[in-house]
This record gives sequence, structure tokens and C-alpha cells, in this order.
Amino acid sequence: MATTDFGEIKAVILTAGLGERLRPLTYLVPKPYLPLRNGLIIERILDWLKYQGLRYGDVIVVTAYMADKVVSFLSNVLRDVKFVVADQLLGTAGQLWYVRDYVNDGDDVVVINGDVLTNISLPKALELHRSSGADVTIVSVRYKLTARYGVLDIGPNGEFKGWREKPEITLPIVTGIYVMRGFTIKWLGRERLDMNRYIERLVALGRRVMVYVDDGGYYVDLGVHSDYVSALL
Repeated sequence: MATTDFGEIKAVILTAGLGERLRPLTYLVPKPYLPLRNGLIIERILDWLKYQGLRYGDVIVVTAYMADKVVSFLSNVLRDVKFVVADQLLGTAGQLWYVRDYVNDGDDVVVINGDVLTNISLPKALELHRSSGADVTIVSVRYKLTARYGVLDIGPNGEFKGWREKPEITLPIVTGIYVMRGFTIKWLGRERLDMNRYIERLVALGRRVMVYVDDGGYYVDLGVHSDYVSALL
């Protein structure tokens, strides 16, 4: 486990999905193991974690699709990384069921989707997580959206009140990165469950969920062709 100013933490990288949005590329190799200019996607994620202060020995990779190829190819290269093979696809939260025996109730666990490219400050996210007493902290960045068209401001009776030409709005988006207390992982059963549903369930149970927004951070979803090609080039 990494020893930083924030104590001991672990990281789980979720790579079990089929990568359907990137087909036909993912017919040949799982999405997190596709190449970029300077290494595989998963290597870029590991580089980010190392920059934040973690070591390979802090990292657990959950894999399922083509797991035999993944483990045989990378286990020798990434000797200290723990590979856990899921025998069933259980969704973005459900995959964590496979690591329940590797975390303790009081651990802080960083969970990362296996298609994320980012420079988000993990120490700052951990600081908010711990200072707020959160059970789960959702890590976010601000994303700018520009409307393709002019937008009209219309009064209640249909009167024209204004015109905004292709306005821009900024929204806090989900990055697929979370900080979770270990017990929230150990609570999971063997069921198909996506992270948004699990977080809603935790909120309904009265657990504390916070959002850390990294205003200076960037985030790329490498699970779509356009962003993958941009990162590749």
C-alpha cells in the first residue's frame, strides 16, 4: 500500500467490459489494452496513479474479457499488480464484488474505469473525501458544451425575449473515478449493478456521498472512437 500524506490507499482499475463502443478494435484486444502513442491505455492509467504516489503493489486490476490473454501478457510486465479475473460481467459497481476480499472496511479505495485518461489531482480528491467524512466521493471535472444552434428565450405566452447564438454551458461530469470506503465495496453482493444505481442505493441508506470537482483537470473517455483516435494521434 502506498504511504502518502493521506496514509495507505489502494486502487482498483475496472477492465472487465467488452468495449463494444470501440468495436471492431476490441474484437482483437480488450479496450484498456489498446495502444496509445506512449504505451497502452492501462499503462497510462498506471502512470497517473504512480504520479499520485501509489505503487504497482497498491493496484488491483479486475479483468474478464480475454482475461487469459491479459494476464499472460501483462502479469510478467507488471509483476506487482494484482490481477483478479471476473467470471461474469456485473456492471461498473458489481465488478467490485470480485475484490471484496482484498480490501478492509476502513480502507480508502480509488476506483477507476479502464478507459480514463486524466491528470486529476488524486490527493485533493482524497483530502475532500476524508475531511468530509464521505463514504463515497465522486470525482468530477467541468465539461464545456456548446449548442449547435442558436437558442431562443421565450416568454410564457410565446413572446420572443432574447436570442443566444450557440451558447456554451459548463457542467460537472462523471469521470468514472471514485474514492470509496472499503466497507462500501464489501457490502456488494454478486449482482449486476452499475455505479450510479449503487450510489443512489447508498444515499437512500443515509451514507454520505460527496463530489470533488477538479477545476483544472482534464478528462478523456477513451471508450469512443473519436476520442481514442485523438489520443492515439
